[in-house]
Amino acid sequence: MRRTAIALMTSCLLAVTACSTSGPPTPSQAPTEADVVAWTDKVCGAVDGTVKALSDEPAIDMTDEARLKAGLADWLGTRSAAAGRSIEDLKALEDGPHPKARELVTAAEDGLGQVKALLDDTSSKLDSSSDATGVVSAFTEMVTKSAEMENAGVRVQRKFDETGLADAARQAGNCQSLRTSASSAPPS
Repeated sequence: MRRTAIALMTSCLLAVTACSTSGPPTPSQAPTEADVVAWTDKVCGAVDGTVKALSDEPAIDMTDEARLKAGLADWLGTRSAAAGRSIEDLKALEDGPHPKARELVTAAEDGLGQVKALLDDTSSKLDSSSDATGVVSAFTEMVTKSAEMENAGVRVQRKFDETGLADAARQAGNCQSLRTSASSAPPS
């Protein structure tokens, strides 16, 4: 009887030991190309949210000063919020599976930060305008600075090449969508 109890305890102990994770730690896997492409896709997806938001023009009602100002204020606020969401989404991607992940994400955050600052500055000028002329002037000034937004996009695109992530971007669906969105944006 004693032998059976010992054998039963031994087999239980072996079963518990076999299922435990107290063995040597498994070395972490190096990121694969698929991991880098998937991460790059998320980066482009975060940026694409703002690009798509900026791709439409505001509804402008020049016949009613109050509606003109409200319409532009709404348009600016929605686009600024989209840029803010994109920046937050990018922050979560700073520690990506590529050695230069943070460098790329920081460039994208900086570019979107410039876009958001321009939108917010225009919104402030719009809020302080007292007539339709001031409203149109504030918005026109923003449009004249659209080259700054385009340059921010070019710098981010260049960063893909500089960081060695251009090939991953070519394979990532959101990056392809981003290229399409950027090339089909309305002319300024």
